[in-house]
Amino acid sequence: MRSAFLTLLFSLFFILPAGASHFMLSGALSETDTLPPDPPDAPGNLSGPTWACVGETSVFSIDVPVGCMCQWSVNNLVQPGSDYIFSYTWTTGGTQEVSVVFVCSGGFTSEAQTILVDVFTDPAPTPIQGDELVCEYTYHTYSTEVGPLDSCQWSVNGESIPGYGASLTYSFGAAGTYHFEVFAFSPCGISPPQAIDVIAQGTAPSAPSPIEGPDKSCTGNTDIYTTTVEPGTSCAWWIDGILQPSVTTTLEVTWTDRGNHLIEARAVSDCGTGNPAIKNVLVLYQPDVHLGNDTVIIQGQTLLLDAGNPGLDYLWSTGDTTQTIEVNTAGTYDVTVSGNCGIDADTIDVSVIIGVNEFTQPDDCFGLIVHQRKLELQHLPEKIKNIQVMSINGLVLEESHSNDTFILPSPGIYLVRIITDCYTCTRKVVIR
Repeated sequence: MRSAFLTLLFSLFFILPAGASHFMLSGALSETDTLPPDPPDAPGNLSGPTWACVGETSVFSIDVPVGCMCQWSVNNLVQPGSDYIFSYTWTTGGTQEVSVVFVCSGGFTSEAQTILVDVFTDPAPTPIQGDELVCEYTYHTYSTEVGPLDSCQWSVNGESIPGYGASLTYSFGAAGTYHFEVFAFSPCGISPPQAIDVIAQGTAPSAPSPIEGPDKSCTGNTDIYTTTVEPGTSCAWWIDGILQPSVTTTLEVTWTDRGNHLIEARAVSDCGTGNPAIKNVLVLYQPDVHLGNDTVIIQGQTLLLDAGNPGLDYLWSTGDTTQTIEVNTAGTYDVTVSGNCGIDADTIDVSVIIGVNEFTQPDDCFGLIVHQRKLELQHLPEKIKNIQVMSINGLVLEESHSNDTFILPSPGIYLVRIITDCYTCTRKVVIR
């Protein structure tokens, strides 16, 4: 291939007139070196690792068109340097985003190309949390905390338990000591284990009776939940895995977070805690509507009104039943939002300022004479269809097909519009 290319160059040299071959050949090579091709819509061939460890430095690279330089960013934060090679030392774990764009002569900026990098911390599980005294033939949950991308391996009495999560729900058998261990691992290593010994003894109290109380509620509501346990036992409550202060058969809850919540009650005796009674509660939010302050838009603009509170029911004064509406005319708009947790409403006044191209010569459209609040129109065009007197926000105050005299209500800025078969013209009037 190379020999064929050289043969072609030499043939061009001998065929062309003296001097021309040198001119055209050097010109062609010069053009290739100095005129960059149009940059692509996105950088190409971005390469680099997709995982790393905290403390390591990763190197990324990309092919750069002539006349362009690189702008690198990590998690949307622009980094120094503009070379085609980029080095970054990781300080925090988690999934990180490395992006690059081309910034080229002439102001062109390409679309970004991105690599996601999973950055692992040194695995280090926290001490195991969970009951250390339990009853025979009950089940309990034990947990640890690890890095966002780490996995766990649990074992009980030396036997590995399937699964790689940071928590383990274990069903105990007969009385005895159960030795729990967990270690965390990632591509960056394996941690030493954390351990806890749990004693199972005695007959477990029966599970509490089904929990009584509402299974739906609203944020801000305070609800009461009750159960019953065997004589001689107390009660322990959990909400979403968090132990509550109540040790009686009654739990009072003030809901602050929307979503699904799990209430759990267990009977507690000298041998430990028994199996739970559970209840799922769906908490919804109270509607809270804010359309914003009264506002002014320019004629031709569109304003988006958003009632918020996604998933609830909406009724606008326009008759719309969607979460958002678009408006471009002056008026008062209100919306009512309703759901299982109540009703809320809000109102907004929207004014529209009309831009006017005024006629400076009476012959172009019509003339005006203003005396205090009296307005007289002169030199009216033929074939008038309508005459309108409006406020500056577009509200029609008076209109007529032939009247040429109007009394304006108060000082201010007004618009006079004349509509004919052929055109419409508008003039602005200031009443002092």
